[in-house]
Amino acid sequence: MLVLADIGVLPAEQQDLIARWVDNGGMLVRFAGPRLAGAQDTLVPVTLREGGRSLGSALSWETPQAMQAFPEKSPFAGLTADPAVKVTRQVLAEPDSDLPGKVWASLEDGTPLVTAKKQGKGEIVLFHVTANADWSNLPVSGLFVEMLRRVLDLAPAAGGGTAAAKAAP
Repeated sequence: MLVLADIGVLPAEQQDLIARWVDNGGMLVRFAGPRLAGAQDTLVPVTLREGGRSLGSALSWETPQAMQAFPEKSPFAGLTADPAVKVTRQVLAEPDSDLPGKVWASLEDGTPLVTAKKQGKGEIVLFHVTANADWSNLPVSGLFVEMLRRVLDLAPAAGGGTAAAKAAP
């Protein structure tokens, strides 16, 4: 698993290397931030709107957003959304017909919090908030740890992850 925190645009050579690695079964996990809100490369699961959304901006909320319950088809299904988790800023996904199938977690208003897509034998996952508490308190919550464990369980090199290990004789 490769984790990238707020890398806007990777150089073309690195994009190609990482894309091949994902195609061969790698798990790429990305986090948003000011750089990704300003520009993006092809290694994101959805097309993003430039600039993102924050409290007090043109595309804003009046109060911080809480999370919705996780969809049944999400790898996070079965986890309980923490009502204490609030988001004050996020990168927004451009709406398209494929978006609903890529959403693993959403905010109260229905905007994506975590999206993902298969690429070759691998997967690209995007948390639409920062990896620290700048845009949300999610990264400092116990729920975040559980979400990352679920993502790790999907990583091919994990051998099916802890769920498969528990099921093994």
